[in-house]
Amino acid sequence: MIKEQFVRNIGIMTEKEVEKLHRTTIAIAGCGCIGGFSAELLTRMGIGTLILADPDVFDVSNINRQCAATHETIGQQKVEALKNHLLSINPELEVQCYSKGVNESNVHSFVEGADYVIDAIDYFAFPESVVLHRAARKKDLFVTTAVALGFGTSVLTFSPLGMNLEEYVGISEETSIADLQGQTFPPNGYSQSLPSYATEEKITAWIENQTIPTISVGQALGPGALVSQLVLHLLDRKNPPIVPERFQLQFE
Repeated sequence: MIKEQFVRNIGIMTEKEVEKLHRTTIAIAGCGCIGGFSAELLTRMGIGTLILADPDVFDVSNINRQCAATHETIGQQKVEALKNHLLSINPELEVQCYSKGVNESNVHSFVEGADYVIDAIDYFAFPESVVLHRAARKKDLFVTTAVALGFGTSVLTFSPLGMNLEEYVGISEETSIADLQGQTFPPNGYSQSLPSYATEEKITAWIENQTIPTISVGQALGPGALVSQLVLHLLDRKNPPIVPERFQLQFE
């Protein structure tokens, strides 16, 4: 019997589909913008288990866009603050936390038992993203990620049988994680039509300073599109665009 909390799902989803979500586990690496809102949307839809990873704490600058960032959670571990927020929505949600983030020593444990993986790792932690993608691929898991583009978003989904992250960004599959230190995901890998404010000169400066401007709406659109595609895929309703194809929505 469907819990009252999820009865409004019925009609859009069948009871069997809602029950399937209750039995589903999603691993989310990164609990800030894309990861935090994705976790909340999945929780409200009835996902049964979330595995969360993030090594950071909330600070004041996160409040303009991150799900569990408030003046009350400043200084708290993102995974713990997000966990508490999610449990206030669904106390029966199963939550596993990796407070040291994803790394080579724990990534295989992190993806173990997951049905789908969300890569919401910080843009400037690209080597950790590669670690995550490699581990997920070994487990035949899809990995999806999104980026906020001002008033828009772009969503990328990697199939375990399709183009991998290394091939997509133009690096060798044999490249060691140590050799990837300092590298970032190329901005044109997310979109061929970046917002007008994102000039090449500005992007270069942002990357050098490791501070990229971003606002709440793009960080909400990204998880909305990502979770929609992910859930429809899980329910065998519709396959998402697979890299090198992408989904993009831009209002500017």
